Amino acid sequence: MRFVLASESARRVDLLRAAGYDFEARRSGFPEVSLEDPAKTAVANARGKALAVAEATDSVVLAADTVVYLQNLPSGERVLGQAKDEDDVRRMLRALRGRPHEVYSGVAVARGARVVVSHAVTRVRMRAVGESEVESYVRLGEGVGKAGGYAIQGRAASFVEWIGGDYTNVVGLPLALTGRLLSRFGVLQP
Repeated sequence: MRFVLASESARRVDLLRAAGYDFEARRSGFPEVSLEDPAKTAVANARGKALAVAEATDSVVLAADTVVYLQNLPSGERVLGQAKDEDDVRRMLRALRGRPHEVYSGVAVARGARVVVSHAVTRVRMRAVGESEVESYVRLGEGVGKAGGYAIQGRAASFVEWIGGDYTNVVGLPLALTGRLLSRFGVLQP
């Protein structure tokens, strides 16, 4: 069964295509929120994106949101969403280097007003990346638009020394969880 992905994220599109799903990608237009709790942030954004697109179609809609959580930061700064620019990437990498952090993804599947939402969490430890490596990565531009300012599936893979949990969650869409939720709406992996 074909479904709608409420996202134009290249990472999510690639993961779903590699898993063999048949879908159409659409931008949700949902204005993302940032809350103090990372799980609640990811879940609220995934739910909002799914319902925003479900209003305009009778198809099953899949949406997701990914954030990075670093407990060592001051209250109000612990949830790292998408890096908006090079300064954000620089700030986020400096905060993450040499420290463990958690990656949360909220996943929502909706059809009409019915919506099912869950989340996944993966622990990641980034090595103590040097300042020249940070600057080189910033210039590359890969971290802009990525939660936490880095893409584990790209050059930042060399920054990550340990991961505990679902790798696809860190990329931006936990496939095992996604498959379970989609199956509840009759969408099965081919």
